[in-house]
Amino acid sequence: MGMLNTLSKGTNYDAISTGGIDAIDTFTFKHEALPVDVEGKVFVSEALGMSGGILSLNSLAPHTSMPFHHVHIEHEEIYIFMGGQGEFMVDDNRFEITTGSVVRVAPEGVRCWRNTSNSPLYYAVLQVKAGSETVKNTIEDGRGVNRPVIW
Repeated sequence: MGMLNTLSKGTNYDAISTGGIDAIDTFTFKHEALPVDVEGKVFVSEALGMSGGILSLNSLAPHTSMPFHHVHIEHEEIYIFMGGQGEFMVDDNRFEITTGSVVRVAPEGVRCWRNTSNSPLYYAVLQVKAGSETVKNTIEDGRGVNRPVIW
């Protein structure tokens, strides 16, 4: 069974490790609303102290599919594919995904995906409340700090 390890923690940050991308395979997500346990899934939001979204790290075994289609009530999802290849479906549209693919799905989009390769499909999913973004780019939200960069 996978374990999240704390790397460092401070007033304004939390840093954790899964033990490597392939260690995601060792995690199992259990929830009373699900008919089966989900292998290769870990929510890291709580361990990171997140207050503005939900983040999970995931692995889908070779030649397998998500066992169901789903939608969300309020959350849009951003899928970031970090390894492997597969196929993604939103509503009636299908397209190939591979390492480096990033997909955003609106809450009402009916989604499902599958791994079409001989190796695991690794991906992160970030859920955020649709319409909650008030700043359109990081330039508007970020501020420089008068501090020299010294390592």
